[in-house]
Amino acid sequence: MSWIIDAIYFDGVEFDNDTGVVTSLDLRGACLTGPLKANSSLFRFHHLRYLDLSYNYFYPSLFPSEFGRLTSLRFLNLKSSGFVGNVPSLINNLSHLTHLDLSFNKFNSSFPLLYNLTKLSSLDLSNNRFKGKVPEWLWNLPSLKAMILSHNSFNSFEGSSEVFLHSPLVYLYLNSNAFRGYFPMIPQSMRYIVASNNKFTGEIPRSLCNPRNLTFLDLSNNKFSGSVPRCLSKSLTVLNLRDNNLERLSDIFYRSNSLKALDVGHNHITGKLTRSLVNCTSLEVLNVESNRITDTFPFWLKALPNLQVIIIRTNRFYGPISSPPNPLSFPKLHIIDISRNNFTGSLPPDYFVNWSATLVNIPQDHQRRPEYMGDSYSLGFQPSMYVANKGLHIKLEKILRTFGVIDFSGNRLEGQIPESIGLLKSLIVFDLSNNSFTGYIPSSLGKLTNLESLDLSRNQLSRRIPQELATLTFLEYINLAHNRLTGQIPQSTQIGGQNKSSFEDNLDLCGLPILKDCFGENVPPTTTLTQHSKPWKQEQVLNWKAAAIGYGPGLLFGVAIGQMISSYKPMLFFKLFRL
Repeated sequence: MSWIIDAIYFDGVEFDNDTGVVTSLDLRGACLTGPLKANSSLFRFHHLRYLDLSYNYFYPSLFPSEFGRLTSLRFLNLKSSGFVGNVPSLINNLSHLTHLDLSFNKFNSSFPLLYNLTKLSSLDLSNNRFKGKVPEWLWNLPSLKAMILSHNSFNSFEGSSEVFLHSPLVYLYLNSNAFRGYFPMIPQSMRYIVASNNKFTGEIPRSLCNPRNLTFLDLSNNKFSGSVPRCLSKSLTVLNLRDNNLERLSDIFYRSNSLKALDVGHNHITGKLTRSLVNCTSLEVLNVESNRITDTFPFWLKALPNLQVIIIRTNRFYGPISSPPNPLSFPKLHIIDISRNNFTGSLPPDYFVNWSATLVNIPQDHQRRPEYMGDSYSLGFQPSMYVANKGLHIKLEKILRTFGVIDFSGNRLEGQIPESIGLLKSLIVFDLSNNSFTGYIPSSLGKLTNLESLDLSRNQLSRRIPQELATLTFLEYINLAHNRLTGQIPQSTQIGGQNKSSFEDNLDLCGLPILKDCFGENVPPTTTLTQHSKPWKQEQVLNWKAAAIGYGPGLLFGVAIGQMISSYKPMLFFKLFRL
């Protein structure tokens, strides 16, 4: 292609008003394909200040060293353009460059030579195959504010642990590399640090307490040990320390009214859940799953007006989860997972009466786009979580603000399931499995019109399955196995399509999907009806069906036949007419 001849026909071309030379080429996503060769006419635009070739496909193309001739460049974006191999050293000639983006390519060299780029403020090398050490000179670049090195194979830093201290960096992304050893000391200018998915060891450094405006800290999926520093910034919005070897979560949250998301799941934290969390009045997400916390149910969390997600599963919490006469109340809660603990006791009938409006009110469909947890957080961070949903343990990379989950499974709760559960109309996942609930399944579950997953398996529930469950049109998964249920399974497309294992090991269930005929020889006599059945209603139905059948030969004859059969041989009637 001839870049000079065709340039005037491209959108995104700018010229100098005085000289007429091309100063800017914005060819982002212009569907350019084929290798970018060294003799390309592109490199004749010596006055270019702005060049964006991102989202094109020059694969397989080496990075032409001729880019080093465009010495007037201030902005160079080659993101996702199919470049491979090494970054040539001549790029070090671009001393006026302030923005360099080489992300989402297949560069596989060591760190590129950029030490002459003293005006560089933003550097993005993410999602490549860069490897080796991060050079010491990088931290001496006087204008560098943002650096993204994520998703590469960098493994260490040149120089001492204090090499960062004099850098003007504000944004630092080191996540998904191969860094090992101690985490380096950081400068006071830092506000955003993401270093997840590495192999950093030792204690979390005290230097993280130095920045006064540290807003975002993600050190998840490393091997940090010890305790969470008491001195961590009061300005934190997000603190993610999950999947480490931390042992203590101290009372560090006395002045943390900016904190919105705290995740310390999958560590070795012991003791009680720190009461200092009650000071985090902006907290929306709390995740302490899979630790060794030994405590009673944190009723005091209801004082947090913005709390929307509570995940404390797989710990050593114990005792009751209700505190009569005051029903539990969370103003905005829509996800609570307390599964796999040692909670005991029963739930009063009004247990769910004062729960959040988010769960009570059905979300409106007229919203322009889905809203996720974290949409308002810095740099688009969105919390994730694991959830037992539809028989699977899955990870939600993003959490819908309308996603309603109650998971009390794997405890020792007993008594009747509260009828007030029917108030939570926007509930999507309801799991009470592996407890000791008794009594009947509340018919109010039929009011949960958004319910997609219902698991009441491995309890001691008895009597019939309420017919109201057949009206739940969004129900994709139901598991009532290992109970003492009897009678006919409600018939609907959603329930009939379930695996028969969802109803196994009950006292006497029949109907689809378990392939046991409800009107076979093994059906007990009609006198063994449960207290919820109404014999006079069944007789009335039989009479009218018989009347309908006898309508042709004579209404009176049909009624007489119906009366006779329903009075003496109801099972014979079912067999004759297959009702």
